[in-house]
Amino acid sequence: MPCPRGATIARTERRPRLSQVTGDAGQQRVIERARTVLPADERILAVYLAGSYGSGEADSFSDVDVHCVVTDESAAWFEEHWTELMAQLAGPTVLAERIPGLIGGLGITPDWLHVDLVIHPLAGFDRLQYDGVRVLFDRDGSHFPDGDQPRQGGRPGTPYWPQGAVNLFFYFLGNLVVVLGRDERIVGNQGVGAVRDQLIALMLAERGVRRTGGAKRLNAFLSDEQRAALEAIPAAGADPADIIAANQYMCREFIRRGTTLAEETGNPWPQAFVDATLTHLRQHFTTDFA
Repeated sequence: MPCPRGATIARTERRPRLSQVTGDAGQQRVIERARTVLPADERILAVYLAGSYGSGEADSFSDVDVHCVVTDESAAWFEEHWTELMAQLAGPTVLAERIPGLIGGLGITPDWLHVDLVIHPLAGFDRLQYDGVRVLFDRDGSHFPDGDQPRQGGRPGTPYWPQGAVNLFFYFLGNLVVVLGRDERIVGNQGVGAVRDQLIALMLAERGVRRTGGAKRLNAFLSDEQRAALEAIPAAGADPADIIAANQYMCREFIRRGTTLAEETGNPWPQAFVDATLTHLRQHFTTDFA
């Protein structure tokens, strides 16, 4: 029946219904293999779970994040042969892809169980790197002397200075001139996310949060005020004006927060770099970013 002119149709928001195909059985099978099979290799010093299973927040949709501490001498071998370890954990996979910057990678099974395998050479191992750890094996008890590490849930600590994030923020921001100068609108849209990630890193430093959770969990690590500020970033599609507006908003937020944090932590604010970047943007877009 057609809707009369001027009338409105009430819209009912429906959430997608997801069948829990993966289920807990496959996940638990991987965890049991990590507990019983991996320790047979003398080069593996400890095995633990991070992510949802490490923090106690796992559900039937969770990835299984398996981490191994290995001897420094064996790290090169594991970098070359990590897929053999993945096969022991997950069985056959339809995808086994290296994780950039890490030793190890991700595996996807035929029924789409997602397993991450990360190898940590002993010399670079940091037991406090992840928020919530479940220890499956510790060969001599020295790697996790207190056993499982409960999730801190974004508990604030001492604010610190995120030098790398500060440098990257203004570097990415300055490259907006190149991207939009070439009319690379898709790249410009991607750049909004890259700039936002550095703003998030600054916010975590504001709260003194160093331990992080899985890639799909962030809310607990931010304050309500920080979340509201991030959610207020203007939406940016492929329109250059929208991309510029989103970057302007984030630039003002970053400078406001960053200058305060620099003073609080006793670190120098990179004023010369900031001024050069803002001048560069103003000259090309004839608008102020701060």
